[in-house]
Amino acid sequence: MLAFHRQIEVTCDEGVTAEYAARSIRWLAEADETLVREICQYALYYLQDESESTSRGELSDEDMRHIQEPSEVLRYMESGSLDIRIPKDLEIPVLDLSGGCDWQEDEGLHCLIKNGHVVYMGSWNDEDVWDEHLLNDDKYLSNYVLYPKREELRQKLRRD
Repeated sequence: MLAFHRQIEVTCDEGVTAEYAARSIRWLAEADETLVREICQYALYYLQDESESTSRGELSDEDMRHIQEPSEVLRYMESGSLDIRIPKDLEIPVLDLSGGCDWQEDEGLHCLIKNGHVVYMGSWNDEDVWDEHLLNDDKYLSNYVLYPKREELRQKLRRD
């Protein structure tokens, strides 16, 4: 992804074909500006949440707290790895990106993209891009794709 200005390490699970790996790399290389903006917006939500829940002095760069445009968050993050797993559907483009971010150095950054949209953004974990539960309401604390609806989801889950 050109917007990240980094080399990305590619790892493939055993059984992934060379053809599918090449397609996955092409999907990453062809990511459009809309997808990059979506990634940046969800990463910015992640940063904002960390800023709100962290002592003021713990985030190293004061400029991070004053980001105006979502794309500015790219200065504080890097996507270092593309993991290619055996697909459930060869025709649906998926990307499993992980890397680092300045606001959460210990837990890093994990971004899962399915069919051109981010389905998970948050700290690194072993989430699977094919997991249909990634966008479930109860994931609102860990998946920053759900951040804009966080208060609504919190209230809903309290009622249930």
